[in-house]
Amino acid sequence: MRRHARDWVRWHRGPQRTDSQNLASALTVLTVEELRTFITDALPRLDDGIRAQLEDLLLLRAARGGSGWKPPPPSAAIVENIRAFTAMARRQGSAEPAEVDDCLRQALTASLAGEHATARAVFDTLLHPITHGDIFLGQDELVDEVLSVDLEACVHHHIAAVYQTTPLPERASAILQALDASDGLAYLTDPLDAILQVLGKPPPDLDAFLPLWIDHLEREDSPSAMRSPRRERWFRAAVARQEGIPGLARIAHATKRPGDADAWCNALVAEGAWSRALAAYETSITLVESDVARGRYLDGAALAAQVLERKDLRKKLEAAWQQAPTLPRLLRWLMAGDPSTAVLRRRATAALAAPPSDAPPLLGLLHVLTGDLPSAAAHLTACPGLGWSRLDHPGHLLFASFAWLLGGAPTGSLREELTLVLRQPPGDAFELLPGVDLLPGVDLLPEVEEPARARKPVLHTPTVIDVLQRAEAISRLPLGAPKLILDALKAAAVQRTEGVLGEKRRRTYDHAARLIACCVELSDGPWGAGETTRWAEGLRLRAARFPAFQEALQAALGRARRAGMAAEVGSGA
Repeated sequence: MRRHARDWVRWHRGPQRTDSQNLASALTVLTVEELRTFITDALPRLDDGIRAQLEDLLLLRAARGGSGWKPPPPSAAIVENIRAFTAMARRQGSAEPAEVDDCLRQALTASLAGEHATARAVFDTLLHPITHGDIFLGQDELVDEVLSVDLEACVHHHIAAVYQTTPLPERASAILQALDASDGLAYLTDPLDAILQVLGKPPPDLDAFLPLWIDHLEREDSPSAMRSPRRERWFRAAVARQEGIPGLARIAHATKRPGDADAWCNALVAEGAWSRALAAYETSITLVESDVARGRYLDGAALAAQVLERKDLRKKLEAAWQQAPTLPRLLRWLMAGDPSTAVLRRRATAALAAPPSDAPPLLGLLHVLTGDLPSAAAHLTACPGLGWSRLDHPGHLLFASFAWLLGGAPTGSLREELTLVLRQPPGDAFELLPGVDLLPGVDLLPEVEEPARARKPVLHTPTVIDVLQRAEAISRLPLGAPKLILDALKAAAVQRTEGVLGEKRRRTYDHAARLIACCVELSDGPWGAGETTRWAEGLRLRAARFPAFQEALQAALGRARRAGMAAEVGSGA
């Protein structure tokens, strides 16, 4: 992620301050002259990198304003000076980041001043060697770790300068060469949009250039050429600019690629054309071969039906679950149409009779919903101690479900933490694909949506708790269920502990310890009091060679005891 000035406040300040409204009010009462004085006084107080970034933003804003102001162009000698500097840096294999920042800022200034030939010459000289590692700047991975200049702006201004200085017949090829030279420095949805933003108006000869650009990208994207996702993206953007949504539909039908079908459907959704989007989603299901992509289009068709308030929404949700089974799709179908307890349990029974997936988390949850706790417990006790980060591992979902069935999720308890996965709707990224691993430390919780995204129509996804409560899972627990549940929880905790200790997975010692302590926390009833504590002590003694695990277990057991004491006090009150 690039550390531009516009991001600095968010990163260094942490959560948004509550006095942001006061700041907005203060800005409204400052006169233009007072604001200028404030900026002039404040800039010297900033660190060099942050100050340079803020100055860049101020220059860009001023040059793009309606006043017509442009900065004075840099000296004509900068091109030769920077070429000499780059040649020396290539020979040495390295350069000072501050010197590279200065060179690139001079190119940006030349571009803002309308000196596109100068800007292009500098960018042509410098961007390729710093992008492709010919000049090392001291970065660990990416050059934007050590440069303060806005590299995305550099790429945008570079291709704008190439557009302005290249004859029409060679322009498309030259722009692609410039983009290849800076590959990885910026993400461009549409290079033509970037050029328009730099120039502040449609570039000259756009109508004549667009067919040439499309033809060049189409040849680059031919079956015989090496496919490039970014060039596919630029090709779609160019076709959409020339032909509109019908052009995107034409591409999707011709290529049958998920990316092209996505672009077609997304464009219709962005227009709010939900009836046409529904048709596009249903067509895309038949076009693509990817099961994951088909799942997206099944969800899209259901979303369109939800927005259009169609009566076949439940059938579309069922189709999504049957053809691309995941936890979110199962939950949506089970709760479609606000079913009664009896209807929900019948749906769960039907799903078990002909399950579209053999994923243990899904089968285990369905067994819980139908009241077949022994089968659900078998899935939990059979789960391996390692691999809890895998999406097809039943540990997180079933351990949390059993813990909730036995004792709810009181505030401050370990169960409150372990059952969080049940109390938040799982995101669509929760795809139960065998063999797919999450990143280390990533749990099965949905991503936090951006406010702008949250305002868009989304499929309503209930939580696992919603479904368990609708199924009346707790009130329907049979006699003997508490002992069965606690035994399954203890077996899973033992498996987890033996797995992480056997492979010395220190980062997951804490998780194994919390599973053990959760069992102790739940053992207040007549089915486990005292015995579970002795069981936990036995595990601790067996792990005497692992002091880090013992420390984690002591801390987790302490939390469990405090939660139990708090519960007793609350009950007495």
